[in-house]
Amino acid sequence: MPLWLRRLGWFVLLWGMSIAVLGVVAYGIRLVIYAG
Repeated sequence: MPLWLRRLGWFVLLWGMSIAVLGVVAYGIRLVIYAG
């Protein structure tokens, strides 16, 4: 496996995880707003 491909994989993985965390945080804030 080439090095650039491995770095690309890591970048995509971190990008996806950050998007998922942002989505969970936004969902939690929306729940708090609707519950409050």
